[in-house]
Amino acid sequence: MRAPRLRGRSFVVYYGYGPLPEITAYDIAILEPAGWTDEDLRELGRRGVERIAYLSALEATRETLRAVGVGERELVRVGSGPWHRAAFDTYVVDPRSARWRAHVVQEARRLVAQGWDGLFLDSLGDVEDEAVSAQTAWLVPAAADLVRQVREAARDKLLVQNNGIFLLLPLVAKLLDGICWEGAFDPQALEGPWLRMVLEQLVGVVREEGVVPMLLSEIPEDADSAGRLTALRELGRRYGFLTYAAPLNYAQGIRTISGEVVRGR
Repeated sequence: MRAPRLRGRSFVVYYGYGPLPEITAYDIAILEPAGWTDEDLRELGRRGVERIAYLSALEATRETLRAVGVGERELVRVGSGPWHRAAFDTYVVDPRSARWRAHVVQEARRLVAQGWDGLFLDSLGDVEDEAVSAQTAWLVPAAADLVRQVREAARDKLLVQNNGIFLLLPLVAKLLDGICWEGAFDPQALEGPWLRMVLEQLVGVVREEGVVPMLLSEIPEDADSAGRLTALRELGRRYGFLTYAAPLNYAQGIRTISGEVVRGR
């Protein structure tokens, strides 16, 4: 069994602009790199925060695709056209695309050189989406190879994967330091046998490979938030997961260690 390298006992996710002083109370901060100056990033490090940079592994806006030179033929297709994620106005790139791989690896190297302690690989769960279930035979191993390339580019820095826990994780667990399961986690569903089975399977994988498990959810402040927060935290305690519940969308603010909602800049 491999000893974990990710040592923190609390984490926060914030994609807005820093600095945000309340972040320093957390051990691990997953942040949007564009929102932080070099000096603010160094100050977080001086406060002992593990600084993990967000990096999209498979999704990109039209503007990014044009800048990278990725054409429509290099996008994953659903039905008769490219797969468009309307909620974020992004497109899913074929993980076999040489241009896209070069871009992701270059970004990983740039962030490491900038001083980040690690990378948070997002959008990899797309390869397990029901919309592309007929394509998983090639999507999943191609995504695993992309993770391998990022691992090499990140050298000795931390690497955390967001989602992709069912089919992808077993192929890449040895390359990771953390695995984050992001979801809604409805309190009633948390007691279901399917979720318990998945959690126990996930815990077995991460214990064997020394990968730190995390649960991430958006829980806005409303009449149901107290119960949902309690359920999420209890789930984390039961299975040994770190937990964080965003009170707004990830770019607007954070929930502090004490439970207060702080809006970003």
